[in-house]
Amino acid sequence: MDLYDAIHHRRSHRLYQPDLPPREALKRVIDAALWAPSGTNAQPWEITVMAGKVRDDFVQLVSHAITYLLPLLKQANVPEKGQELVMKFFKNLGGAPVVIAVTIWKNADASMNLANLQSGAALMQNLLLAAQAEGLGTCWMTGANYLEKEILAFLGKENQQLLAITPIGYSAKEPPAPPRKDREVRWLGF
Repeated sequence: MDLYDAIHHRRSHRLYQPDLPPREALKRVIDAALWAPSGTNAQPWEITVMAGKVRDDFVQLVSHAITYLLPLLKQANVPEKGQELVMKFFKNLGGAPVVIAVTIWKNADASMNLANLQSGAALMQNLLLAAQAEGLGTCWMTGANYLEKEILAFLGKENQQLLAITPIGYSAKEPPAPPRKDREVRWLGF
């Protein structure tokens, strides 16, 4: 798949088929993610790929994040139907057979910690685009971060930070393209 096609056709999937993707496809996705750039080439990330009972237990834990998200959705005036869709998605992460958690190293220095966060974001983007190229759906989720302490304990990574999670699998429904917001792009010196 062409890189530009992957970028323009990648969507946040919220409904998945139960079929487990081939392990080789998942390995290619993870390998592509690990080739992300990182500040000072620290590569300050760790990836946990979960399926089966571990995935089920993890999803059960993550589902509790909705108690933190629901008031925010109401405050943002998200329509009731939208709130219901978010709640339904968080109950089982759309039925995705695999969930990936990305954690990054903590750094006491604020600038280096920001570099670690940015590096982890680059890894997540690589992961999402590689999944798209493999015909797999994903959904970059930060709402789980409300349960960061509990999730890190579950993963045995209490000394790290939770960057994000993503369900991954074959999509059961192709989401529409969301409109792009008009943002300023400045070209100076051209």
